[in-house]
Amino acid sequence: MRAHRDAVIAELQTRLPGAVFKSYTAASGPRYAVVFIGRASKPRTRFTGGQWRDVYTVTVHSVGQDEDLALWVEERVAKLTGAKLTVSGRNVWPVEYITGQPPNLDDDGTKPLWFTVSQFDITSDPA
Repeated sequence: MRAHRDAVIAELQTRLPGAVFKSYTAASGPRYAVVFIGRASKPRTRFTGGQWRDVYTVTVHSVGQDEDLALWVEERVAKLTGAKLTVSGRNVWPVEYITGQPPNLDDDGTKPLWFTVSQFDITSDPA
């Protein structure tokens, strides 16, 4: 799972250099993306063998000091759709966009931040 998350981060770094993080505690700057991953399913792809397909759902928070900066980050995150990621020992299908949420203000902290949420699925088979 971490290898797939790291492949997503590497792909997003090409559009957001130095502004893609694994957690909010590591995040900094006026605009950035935070990547989360979880296994969505593990369907069996062959009835006669042990090969299993993994499907991971990636959630990306696009964050900015104002609504426009959050949308600017989200526009770059959206280009993850269709990307062909490289993960050692896996055949990874192109990334699929699943859903998103419009900009919202998080004013719980000392500095209010705008954010959007995008979700993608990554299907991955053993090589």
